[in-house]
Amino acid sequence: MNTKADDKNKLTKSQQKVFDFICRFKDSEGYPPTYRDIAKEFNYGSDGTVKTYLIYLENKGYIQRLGKARGLKILKTPPKKVIPILGEIAAGNPIAAYEDNIGTLDDIEPLTYQPDRFALKIRGDSMIDAGIFDGDLAIIQRNTHIKNNDIVAVLLDDDATLKRLRQTNDQVTLLPENKNYEPIVVTQQQFQARIVGKYIGLVRSSIL
Repeated sequence: MNTKADDKNKLTKSQQKVFDFICRFKDSEGYPPTYRDIAKEFNYGSDGTVKTYLIYLENKGYIQRLGKARGLKILKTPPKKVIPILGEIAAGNPIAAYEDNIGTLDDIEPLTYQPDRFALKIRGDSMIDAGIFDGDLAIIQRNTHIKNNDIVAVLLDDDATLKRLRQTNDQVTLLPENKNYEPIVVTQQQFQARIVGKYIGLVRSSIL
């Protein structure tokens, strides 16, 4: 249950960005950033702007300023953001569409958390010549530009499949990367209405 104190100490979007940067910097470098590091990251014109943000963060209980170089102590740990695993997708004949969150995937550079990014578990072998194997996790990005020859996740009659995209003016061909499978041909209208997202990478099943 949220209290008035919780609401009062909630960070604004810009304050959250500064706090997240401080935490990331500390994790990667082993020590907190300077005022100049923060100003450079956000293109602030002066250390005064940085100081204002740090005062807000301190007053809300997120950091403590220690009055010395790199003197920022993190008092709260931000919740870890992870990539959700939403189900399975066919690399073969289409299978029943993904629908449930079945787990999460910790950040693996460069496949870190971003909004509209999720993972689907591969079932089948139609994409093996693209290096995508049964049991791997395909990372899918929604709401991103898709072009010819991209690998895409698509819903076909409520079944999900992962294929390489080839487009002409009036139709779309979804190509397998395995000579044992036939291409799937749909109209442009069908494709645009049922696209799930763009394949951007994978996590090999052997390291899961």
